[in-house]
Amino acid sequence: MAQLNQGWHLESFLDSLIVELDKARETLAIKAVNKPLTYAVKDVNLEMQLFPSFDGRKVKFVTAQPGETGASKIAIQLGSITDQQIRKTTKKPFSKEDISIDTIKDIDDDTRDSLRKMGVTSVNDLAEIEKKNIDLQKVSKEKVNYRKLSGLLQKARRGNFPPSVRNVSFSMSGGEPVLEIEGDNFLLDDKYEPVAVLNGELADVISSSRSNILLKINPNKLKNNVHEFIMALDPFTVFKLKINNP
Repeated sequence: MAQLNQGWHLESFLDSLIVELDKARETLAIKAVNKPLTYAVKDVNLEMQLFPSFDGRKVKFVTAQPGETGASKIAIQLGSITDQQIRKTTKKPFSKEDISIDTIKDIDDDTRDSLRKMGVTSVNDLAEIEKKNIDLQKVSKEKVNYRKLSGLLQKARRGNFPPSVRNVSFSMSGGEPVLEIEGDNFLLDDKYEPVAVLNGELADVISSSRSNILLKINPNKLKNNVHEFIMALDPFTVFKLKINNP
């Protein structure tokens, strides 16, 4: 006895179909080495009888079985597209430093769906909208709290890229002592200025980047054998070091 058909999403179906077509194209590319004349799939046309269902958020389909009536008809036509057309009509793939909104648990489903409808799927997308001064709260009809969302995304980004310290050294610059900290992932957002405290006193930040921080310090604060250093890189990141006397 045949098992009942399982529900499926259109996106998953099309993804699987496109993967199969890509495999066929790659096979033809290899075959063309030995056989100059061959055959290729130009267009794919599908017509299916389906029973759609909608749970208020997502649409799922069940393929009609032989003899079933009352199904809806859906026709799908897949055509070819060049790499140049893809680059012009789609945004860049996720970079190593970007974070998808789907991976952030603190974002509720309504907010996530509202963002997706506006084309916002990652931290970088939100940053681009911020640069263009778009009011997400108004565009989403009060469904998106921008400040809360921005904080959640930046917090998630920091969780994926915590700071790391490789080397700490004291030196002299212009006759004044400076402290140099080398590492990675210090600054991820230019809108936050790091704040440093050495032995309970604020230290002047001379320069800061993703991999290097240079601080001017009070020479009177270097009399102890061990120094306590605290640095706030952004609202979500604070690190503390114990530094031996130079």
